[in-house]
Amino acid sequence: MFKSSLLLITASVLIGSHTIATMSKPKLLIISELENVLKGSPLFQKLKEMFDIITYYSTSEWDIPRDIFLQKLKGCSALICTSSQKIDKEVLDKSGHQLKVITTYSVGYDHMDINEIKSRGIRVGSVGDCQSDDVAEFTIGLGIAVSRRFQQARELMLRGNWSPYHKYDDILSLNSATVGIVGLGNIGLATAHLLKAFKVSRILYTSRQVKQEGTELGAEFVPLDTLCTESDFIFITCALTKETEGLVGRKQISLMKPSAILINTSRGGLIDQDALIEALREKKIGGAGLDVMIPEPLPGNHPLTQLDNCVLTPHSSTAIKQLRDTKSVISAENIIRGYRGEPMIFEL
Repeated sequence: MFKSSLLLITASVLIGSHTIATMSKPKLLIISELENVLKGSPLFQKLKEMFDIITYYSTSEWDIPRDIFLQKLKGCSALICTSSQKIDKEVLDKSGHQLKVITTYSVGYDHMDINEIKSRGIRVGSVGDCQSDDVAEFTIGLGIAVSRRFQQARELMLRGNWSPYHKYDDILSLNSATVGIVGLGNIGLATAHLLKAFKVSRILYTSRQVKQEGTELGAEFVPLDTLCTESDFIFITCALTKETEGLVGRKQISLMKPSAILINTSRGGLIDQDALIEALREKKIGGAGLDVMIPEPLPGNHPLTQLDNCVLTPHSSTAIKQLRDTKSVISAENIIRGYRGEPMIFEL
């Protein structure tokens, strides 16, 4: 009887210990498609061994509601977020002191208060420059779609109007064009490299300072106003910061050629959107291509959707399977390494 009771008590303690160990595993909140991409892989298995994983991802929703995000993050030690979640003081306060590492499933990190995060001893990372070539390819493709009037041509065809040269007197080619790149960072440089294949006449760029890489490409460092005045195509590829918000404003748009094509694949806040809509509506510039805008997602009845000289895409410059795979691996490694106190692949 005594021996039987002792065995039961021992078993109970062992089971209880196992339960406590399981419950004490740190929690990881994943707000991205990472689980769908990596499920079944050794790397995801490693995440599961280290963390109790909480996920939120839906292809039908752009963003997780903030109240649900705060609720799910509470008590978590690690977070993989996207550029749609604002990581600010409120989020950090409500998450709890146990939060140790954050990585964003994006290159841009303007949605995160980096100083506030670091002041709390939380490590923070991103996917680095892994998508520069893909975004550069998309950026130039969007420029061609606007300048060669793909959207208008399709609409004419759908109406049964087969007129290859109808209203196309203002079409621009990249060949022999002057191209301006606003921000010669990783994506800007990748764009400049690709542009050489199109035999552009000149490449102008703005940056904080002259870039050696730009000089080697034969690109010219110029003030923003000069770039806007002289360029046939203007590609915005710089990061959004407090200093660059509204960088391309009403004045800069007014300086552009009547035939100029403006492309933004970086962040919507870099442009004075109201001034751009006005310029497009009044045909003061040739056209625009926007993969980013304010707000996101854009309502179906927004003024931008009513313009025939504006091509819109839903922030999809990185929508490539291989790139999603790469971003998922980097994000997972960042969390594992960051939590262990090891160097992250890309730490901010």
